[in-house]
Amino acid sequence: MWVEYFVYAYNKDLTAGNGTVFEDGTIRIDSDADFEAHKQTYWATSGNVRITMRDDSMGRYLIKNPTDLRTIAGNFAGTPFVLSRPLAFQAGSNIIISMADNSTMANTVRLAFQGGKRRPGVPPDKYKYRAIYPFIYSLNRQTVTASSTAYYNIEIDTDAHFLVQRMTGHREGNCLVSIRESARDRDWQNTATHFDNFFGNGQFPNIMFSNRFIYRGSVVTIQVQDLSGFANTIDVNLIGVKCYE
Repeated sequence: MWVEYFVYAYNKDLTAGNGTVFEDGTIRIDSDADFEAHKQTYWATSGNVRITMRDDSMGRYLIKNPTDLRTIAGNFAGTPFVLSRPLAFQAGSNIIISMADNSTMANTVRLAFQGGKRRPGVPPDKYKYRAIYPFIYSLNRQTVTASSTAYYNIEIDTDAHFLVQRMTGHREGNCLVSIRESARDRDWQNTATHFDNFFGNGQFPNIMFSNRFIYRGSVVTIQVQDLSGFANTIDVNLIGVKCYE
C-alpha cells in the first residue's frame, strides 16, 4: 500500500457570534480510498473561531471540547499544524466540523486537511530509475480577471516522469484553486481550496508528507477563482524530481 497526496477542504460562512452558537458541516471522504490526514491549515476572515470535530462513522470525537481554531491549524500551507501521527478516515465516512464565530462579525472559514489517499500496490516512485534530477515546473506568472475563473496548464515533459514533493506560489489577492491531473483523470482535492491552504513560499514551502507522482506527457490543470474583486496575479511552482527510466 502507498499514500498519494490529497487535500480535503471545508469552506463555511459563519454567522457573527460570541463563540456559543455552533454550526455543523460535513466533509465526505471519497469512497475510492481511505484517507490519512497529516496536517491542518486554515484561512479565515478572522481566526477567532471555536471548533470541534468528530469522525461520524466511528462516533469518535477528535477534540474533547471546543477550542480556538488558531491552536489546532496553521494559517499558511508552509506553516501548518502537524498532527502527532497520521489520522486515518475510512472511505465513505464523514468528518463532522462544528464551528462558532467568536469575532462578533460575519466570518468565512476555509479549513484544509492535508495528507493522502491510501492506494493498493507498489508506489510508482519506487521503480529503480536510471537517473533522478531536481526540477521545478512553473506555471509562469498569470493574471486572473477580477471575480472570474481561469484555467491554466502545466505540461509535463515527455522525457521523464515527475514526482512532486513541494509546492510554492504567490498571489496578489484572495483566490481558490483546484488541481487536476489528466493522465489518470484525478483531482488533488475534494473541492476548491484557498490558495494559502495549498501553496507555501520560498522560506516555508508546502512540504508534502506524501508525494504526487505524475506520468511523463501528462497535463496538470490548475483552476483559479478570484475572490478579491480585482485583477489577480499568481505564480505556482511544483517542485520535485524528474525520474528517468
